[in-house]
Amino acid sequence: MFRLPPVKLWRWLSLVMLFAAAVSTLAGTCFIHGNLVIHWSASGEPNGFAGKWILWGLLLLAFLSMFAHASFSMKRPGSSPLNREMACAFSAGLVMLWTVADAALVVYHFYPLEMVPNAALTIVIGSFVLFSVIAYIREKRNLYYSKSA
Repeated sequence: MFRLPPVKLWRWLSLVMLFAAAVSTLAGTCFIHGNLVIHWSASGEPNGFAGKWILWGLLLLAFLSMFAHASFSMKRPGSSPLNREMACAFSAGLVMLWTVADAALVVYHFYPLEMVPNAALTIVIGSFVLFSVIAYIREKRNLYYSKSA
């Protein structure tokens, strides 16, 4: 039922990001005293707070996202399934999303700069675009080599 992504690149990338999320969660749990900022107003002022449990929730989401590739590649009524490469890339993108969110909360606690959430958002959006482009190129390359053989 729970299987890691079948494409080696995305499997290893997801495992590395999950490890980074675990390190960030443990660091936040051990070194942060008090609540974390989890929401900012339109002007950039913190206006939402949560306990350290939120880090463990994000770690759980990162862990579960490693197995999302199976859901992305299923045929459903009204939608086309993604190919194996793209499904694994999107799964890795979800792991990246939760890992970056986890790390950003911890970093913001120690360095409350407006740049931290903005950088996290840029990294998440950029990773989804980059992972999609890499998956597309890898799929096209694999199709080319399989036809020429």
